[in-house]
Amino acid sequence: MYKIRIHGRGGQGGKLASKIIGSAAFLEGHEVQDFARYGAERRGAPVESFVRIDKDKILERGYISDPDCVIVLDETLLDLVDVTYGLKKNGIIIINTIKKYPKFKKKGFKVYSVDAATIAMKHLGKPMYNTAMLGAFANISDLIDFEHIKQALQHEIGKKVGEDYIQKNMDAVHEAYEEVVMQ
Repeated sequence: MYKIRIHGRGGQGGKLASKIIGSAAFLEGHEVQDFARYGAERRGAPVESFVRIDKDKILERGYISDPDCVIVLDETLLDLVDVTYGLKKNGIIIINTIKKYPKFKKKGFKVYSVDAATIAMKHLGKPMYNTAMLGAFANISDLIDFEHIKQALQHEIGKKVGEDYIQKNMDAVHEAYEEVVMQ
């Protein structure tokens, strides 16, 4: 089973990112669970979203305390929340940032970064970088592919936005896929 925990702030689309990852993995033939934990349920408050992916039926329930991968949508959370709690040895951390975080490498984690905020501004004209982070995740994990991300985007947000906006999101996904780097 592959377990993902997404750290963000209310309004940044962490829950939507978990739904899209889950939908894309389902389209790949996996069993999935995606869900979120909201604190004060207000915009800007720290939130967590979770995804479980497996080839077999998933019987485990509850929050994910031992993820294989942590996705950090907002690097300011690194000073507020221990995003590495429970992360498996050699676990993956993907951070939306232009900075380097060597402290995580010293703890035995594989740290990746991508400037998803700039990529989102370039393609979407606003700082909605949750979908750009999907490209970084797709590159590193090899669990989901672009076609399934696009289908999942269409399923999750297609009724609310046009095909043009889906394509702009996919352009951001592709660029983040290419730009993610290991620190």
